Amino acid sequence: MQERYTMAQDNDCHWYVIPVASQQEWNEWCDIPSDDERAWEPPEFAKQVGGCYSLVTFTNPEIA
Repeated sequence: MQERYTMAQDNDCHWYVIPVASQQEWNEWCDIPSDDERAWEPPEFAKQVGGCYSLVTFTNPEIA
């Protein structure tokens, strides 16, 4: 089965593509207070897409 991805937003309104399987880890990272150095860099699995959805392309998208 192919890995599934989703769009996610951090607390500074930046958009990322993340694996669905990493959603809980992403949420935990987003819950880290912004003054904590661990919150300054997103997890390695997160791919920032900037402020433009048009940078993300899909084949056969499914809405969950």
